[in-house]
Amino acid sequence: MHDAAVAAVHHALVACAAAALLALAVALFLLWRRRRAAAARGTDGAVSRPGSAAATTAAPLPVVPLADVERATDGFHPSRVIGQGRHFAVYAAGPGVAAKRMHPHLVLVDPGGRRFPAAVRSLAVPPHPNLAAIVGLTEGPGERVILVERAPVGAASLDRLLGEGDARHIPTLSWRQRAAVAAGAARGLAHLHAHGVVHGRVRPCNVLVNASTGGGGARWRHATRLTDYGLAAFLDRRDDARAEDDVYMFGAVLLELLTGRRWDGGRLADWALPHIRAGGGMEVLDVARAGAPADKAEARLLARAARVALACVGNDGRSRPGMPEVSTILSDVEAAYRRRDGAPMGEDEEGDEGRLSGCLLGPSRSIHKADTLLRPPV
Repeated sequence: MHDAAVAAVHHALVACAAAALLALAVALFLLWRRRRAAAARGTDGAVSRPGSAAATTAAPLPVVPLADVERATDGFHPSRVIGQGRHFAVYAAGPGVAAKRMHPHLVLVDPGGRRFPAAVRSLAVPPHPNLAAIVGLTEGPGERVILVERAPVGAASLDRLLGEGDARHIPTLSWRQRAAVAAGAARGLAHLHAHGVVHGRVRPCNVLVNASTGGGGARWRHATRLTDYGLAAFLDRRDDARAEDDVYMFGAVLLELLTGRRWDGGRLADWALPHIRAGGGMEVLDVARAGAPADKAEARLLARAARVALACVGNDGRSRPGMPEVSTILSDVEAAYRRRDGAPMGEDEEGDEGRLSGCLLGPSRSIHKADTLLRPPV
């Protein structure tokens, strides 16, 4: 009896020590990220160029022993599961950390194979407030695990926020909040592209919004984070992921934000883009849930966002805008909303509301041929 009690205490102490070591490793990594973010604070509203003073080098991703992750998740116990997906089960693994465990049957059919460690390490990018960072990885016999920043309490995917079900628990997004979500997602995606990473799965389910952030002011600027970036390359065995495909699918997400409708295999673009192109962008807005624009100034802001969606989705790959351009325009729209609310502005947010408002719609970029209008990325 005494031996069993001693063994139980020993097991508990070992588990606590493993969880503490895992938390310490991740905490050191996150501390490095915060310091880098503070050094690059001036690039928060734009994308730092590789080679510039603001562009930072990503820290190598730590490889955490599988035994430590198993102890931190109680042996991947079902009670620690906080999410499920097609490729991963997500476990609470420590303060602010989640472990995305690849489903065992996928490991057996070898998604990523020997490329897994190198592929995950290639996704290390400098910190950015609009990305849910990958903070480590681990693997072992039959196991492949990616450690990521855990979603804050109250966070929800954009897919849920735009859905019609569970309305009692999911808040309705206002126009200023939708502008902040669009701008934040654009900044995060532009940051990935600036560091050579293609997301590959830009969808509402991979846009995480801290829905508990009240109001529509400054805190919404960092309330949006992109998740699961870069995983398509080895999960789908794709080597042809392109930045312009990310731009196309970002345009699809932006259309869903503006209209409140599902992409539905491109049918949303079939319906919405002709209205936007003809200057009837107000006809596609989700006024049922977000309300009509308060005045002509707000209507112009939403029309600018609609023209960005048109440029992303309505152009072929060669003439789509880059994400830095998209990010700049949507950040301008977000900043205009903040000025309307009387929120304090950062230096990077000052400027004319009409800046760059037409740069995406020049004659050289506008494509009207039906055979290229809605061609999905390949």
